[in-house]
Amino acid sequence: MKQMSDYADESIVAESSGRAIPEHLKRRETDKYSLLAQGLFFGGLSYGAMVLYAYGILPLWGLIAANIMFYIRAYSRMHDLCHAFPTNTWAVRYLPTLFYANPVWGGTTAFITTHVDHHKYLGTDRDPWLRYYAGHPLQALAFNMIEPEWNLYNYIKLRGVSRKFAHNLAFDVLFQVVNLMVFQGAYVVHLVIQRTWHGIGIFLFNWYPHRLNWSADAPIGNFNREKEVQRLAAFIRPIFGKPLLEAAYYHNRHHIIGQVHVPSHKYALCSDDGEVTRFTKQWPVKSVQHLAMDPQHAA
Repeated sequence: MKQMSDYADESIVAESSGRAIPEHLKRRETDKYSLLAQGLFFGGLSYGAMVLYAYGILPLWGLIAANIMFYIRAYSRMHDLCHAFPTNTWAVRYLPTLFYANPVWGGTTAFITTHVDHHKYLGTDRDPWLRYYAGHPLQALAFNMIEPEWNLYNYIKLRGVSRKFAHNLAFDVLFQVVNLMVFQGAYVVHLVIQRTWHGIGIFLFNWYPHRLNWSADAPIGNFNREKEVQRLAAFIRPIFGKPLLEAAYYHNRHHIIGQVHVPSHKYALCSDDGEVTRFTKQWPVKSVQHLAMDPQHAA
């Protein structure tokens, strides 16, 4: 059997090897369909708001509010789905990002490939997501704003272009072209709103859990932010919901090996203790750690 990643859990190994999934893990199938349904629901609400805006039914402020309320909720479900389940089925390859104006170029295949390496190589120069939390915070914000294109570049650098990936990418391009032709300026406005909110949102989730403070020379680590974020809980929870609030609290738990497959609505059940990567034992680190092997040649 092909060697599985350190980040694959028991049920994923079972699925990949053709073995029966243990009874106590079968409930994860319910989680899979629930996450997919929720992602499509919230993404669909955002897309529906754009359609209403295009036909003059919803004002601009309503479109902005819909994206603030629904887009990050949809994106977080896509993130959880990618971590928790194989992405080789057509439904998980295409559907989770179906209603996003802000593209995930290459779909979930590209996203999870670079994101798993982010977990494996956190704090090192082999992390494809390093630019999102390293250096000056304004520089990191700029890279988060171009995250879809930067992620596409890193995926191709790591894996090249396979036929399956090309199909996903063609689907993404076709989706953008069709929507631009049908909805024209309204879709452009929707895309700009979603890209801006995406960049700001994931900057906070990339920088805040991985830097000790907001300075350019802040040490890199894996920090629990429960006490700090609780001050804003009354504002965050009604808008984004409990799963996203707890993801902000316990993002550090998500990085502990053996827990990365756990969806965000269960982060609170995970432990704060454990190994984060195979390369760094002591956290925080004062600067990015250099690993000799280039990411292009990573196993």
